[in-house]
Amino acid sequence: MQFLKLLAQLAELDEQQLTATGPRRTALSRLGQAGAAVLPAALTALASPAAARDIKDTRTPLDVLTLALTLEYLENEFYSRALGLTPGGPANPTAFFVSAENKAAIETIQRHEQQHVTLLSRLIVDAGGTVPPAPRFDFTGSKNGAQAAVFADVYTNLDTFLQVAQLLEDAGVRAYKGQVEFIQSYDSLLEAALRTHSTEARHASHIRTMRRQRGANVKSWVSPSDTPITTAGSGPNKAYAGEENITQYVPTTTTIKRVPFEQGLPINVATPALSQSAILAKVAEAFDEPIDAATSVELAQLFIY
Repeated sequence: MQFLKLLAQLAELDEQQLTATGPRRTALSRLGQAGAAVLPAALTALASPAAARDIKDTRTPLDVLTLALTLEYLENEFYSRALGLTPGGPANPTAFFVSAENKAAIETIQRHEQQHVTLLSRLIVDAGGTVPPAPRFDFTGSKNGAQAAVFADVYTNLDTFLQVAQLLEDAGVRAYKGQVEFIQSYDSLLEAALRTHSTEARHASHIRTMRRQRGANVKSWVSPSDTPITTAGSGPNKAYAGEENITQYVPTTTTIKRVPFEQGLPINVATPALSQSAILAKVAEAFDEPIDAATSVELAQLFIY
């Protein structure tokens, strides 16, 4: 049973049941004993009932793997250049990272991205496909000088580098989440995707921590309280558009049900009790909203020429 379905069931318990059975944790425990298996990494939140009804599984597993490989190519090259492993990065990588700790963190992330490239390449071959070559990347966003640079100092200013790293990692987390539905019938692919998604989420969190240590107003997860690193309506902002969503839905046998976070759920354990708006603000932070393949490609194309 999915986590959202557990919450929807919990919301159906009336106040008399909750008080009769003890504290709130007892109610949660009772649902857990009924066989609720909480697998939050596998959830794909739905934007609306209409969207839930209109979902059509038209993408193939090979499509999913190819998209994922493009994103991993991008991230691997981004960090490889910064570390001086490939041309185009800072003149002095050691000095660029300011501290040995910063450089070591990026080295670890780069190794993970290289491993993801290797894994996805093998999975594409196993699926009968041909591994596409890596695209050409320009991480300034200038399309190799064809337009004005968006991140002109990406490899000369550590703060800009970390902003772009956050953008890439946050977008990658959402992209993987958006593709889960197309491989959920393939156990080995699903496991590989979820493990990679988990690693990307840890990368995003660590990059955000590095930024916060340098004075940025940012949490370790996407939050409405973060100081924006993109401009509303811009191409890069599509990495964050929709993350403010506070409405989640869960499909049942015959209907699509909204999870009533703001009422009916024994999740408000603050003293004093949180306001409705405060609860919904936390809901907005609790879910990484998925992005579809077209948006994922559009974000990758910001750095491809």
